[in-house]
Amino acid sequence: MNVFDVGIIGGGVIGQGIAYELSKAGLKTAVFESGEIGGKATSAAAGMLGAHSENEKRDIFFELCLESRNLYPSLANELLEQSGVDIELVQEGMYRLAFTEEEGRSLQSLADEDELEWHSRENVLANEPHVSKDIAGALWLKHDGQVKGSSVCHAYAKGARKYGASIFEQCPVFDVIKEGKAYKLVTSQGVFICGKVVVSSGVWSGFFFEKLGLRNPMKPVKGECLAIKPKKLVINKTVFYEHCYIVPKKDGTVIIGATSYENDWDTHPTVKGVSELMIKVQKIMPEIGSEPVVSAWSSLRPQTADGWPYFAEHPEHEGIFFATGHYRNGILLAPITSLIVKDMILKTNQYERYVHSFSLNRLLSDAKGR
Repeated sequence: MNVFDVGIIGGGVIGQGIAYELSKAGLKTAVFESGEIGGKATSAAAGMLGAHSENEKRDIFFELCLESRNLYPSLANELLEQSGVDIELVQEGMYRLAFTEEEGRSLQSLADEDELEWHSRENVLANEPHVSKDIAGALWLKHDGQVKGSSVCHAYAKGARKYGASIFEQCPVFDVIKEGKAYKLVTSQGVFICGKVVVSSGVWSGFFFEKLGLRNPMKPVKGECLAIKPKKLVINKTVFYEHCYIVPKKDGTVIIGATSYENDWDTHPTVKGVSELMIKVQKIMPEIGSEPVVSAWSSLRPQTADGWPYFAEHPEHEGIFFATGHYRNGILLAPITSLIVKDMILKTNQYERYVHSFSLNRLLSDAKGR
C-alpha cells in the first residue's frame, strides 16, 4: 500500500536533502518529482557556496548561509561514503573584484581576520593573471567555495534510497487532500497516503500555497548561464563582479553566469541574455573572449518578496510544511534546510531561531497589510 510517514513534493536538491535526513532518522519517506531528479534549477546552478558573495549584512540570513556552508566538508565525506558520489567540493575561496578606488574602499571596510581579506591588484594578478589589469583589487572570501549541484542532489537521492526512501520521478502531484489525520496526495502514478507533507518544489511551490489556502509568495527569476572549455586560460578561483561570476570546475569547464529576469517563465536561454553575459565576463577577464563556448542553459529561481526562504508549518493544516523560496542559494542552503525540516517534523527544537525567522508570519502579515 502507498503509505508513508512523509511525502516530499519536489525532487531537486532541497527535496532530496530532506528525504536523506528524514530517512536516515528512520521515517518512511517518499519524494514526488514531476520530471527527473534535480532536472530543473538544481542542475542549472553553478554550485557556488557564497555565504559572503552577496550578503553584506550580518543578519540571521547571513548566519543561516554561513552555518550551511560550514556543513559541507563533513557532508561531502558522508555522502561519498553513503552514495559513492563525489560532490566535487572545492574551497579555494572566491575573489570579489573592485574596479574603482571607491569600490575598493568599500570592500576593504568589510575585511576581517577570519573570513574576508583584502588583496591588492598585484596580489590578485599574481594568483589569477588573466583577470583584467584594470581592477583596483579584490576581497578574498577565504572559505567560500563551490560544489557540483547536480552531484549533491544525486548523492542525497542515492543516500536516501539506501536508508529506505522511495523516489518517484515523472510523478507530478495534482492535489493534497486531508484524509483523517493524514494527507492524500493525488499524483500521475496513483494516490499516496502521507502522515506529513513537505512542499519543496521551488518556484512551482506557489501552486501548493494556493491549493492549501495561502497566497502565492513565489515568483520566477529566470537565470541564464553558459559554459566554456578554455584552451589557454588557467582559472583557479571563482571570480565575480556585479552579479557576473566565473566558476572553474574540476572537469576543466568554466561556468559563467548569470542573468536575472523577474517574472519570466520561459526556460530557454536567449541571444540577449547570453550576449549580456559575454560582455560582462570580458570586462572581468578580457582574454576569455577567445575561448570556445560549450553550452548555454537557463532555469527559474524561486524568489519570495523579501528574498528569504520559508521554513514553516502551515498555520491551519498541521503536518504540512514548506521549505522553499531559496532564490539564488538553493545549493548553498540545502544542508541546513534539510536539518531544519527534520527538526520541525521531529519537534527537536534545535533550529528554533531559524524556524522563527523564516516562518510564514512574513507572508501572513503582508497579506493582512494588503
